Amino acid sequence: MIARGIFRGGLAGGLLSAAFSVLGLIPICGFFAFPLRIAAWAFGGYLAGRIAISSGARTGGVAAGIGAGVIAGIIDGVVNIALSPLAFKVMGNQVAGLLLLPDPVVKYFLSLGIDIMQLNTIGGSIFFSVMFCSVAWLLAGIIGMLGGGVAQALAD
Repeated sequence: MIARGIFRGGLAGGLLSAAFSVLGLIPICGFFAFPLRIAAWAFGGYLAGRIAISSGARTGGVAAGIGAGVIAGIIDGVVNIALSPLAFKVMGNQVAGLLLLPDPVVKYFLSLGIDIMQLNTIGGSIFFSVMFCSVAWLLAGIIGMLGGGVAQALAD
């Protein structure tokens, strides 16, 4: 019962957030892309919660929301990894983003013997996309849990 909601909600949230990731390639729309992706993760969690509750699992909204959020985050992260070379080419270079990294992160890379400016390549763009993907599914799970909780609260 809950598995169907998790899969459908995660797929809906993942496809919607992937569309917003593609929208983020347009420089003027990039500012709005991440908040829209967060809303897509919440929508996936809400949809999963509604499907799980309507299937008879009265207390499964939050659990379905977490699962759907994780699936949506993984889909979104993989799409971002695939889009990162194109984003690097469209945006030019990522020097400005590298300069915004916190000082401890820069010192950590220097302690490993990596000059931070060496990451201003397509490979560096993919590296940072993989790092974001490793965090995105956790964040998406939390946001999806909130969406599933809203579905649970509205059903009670």
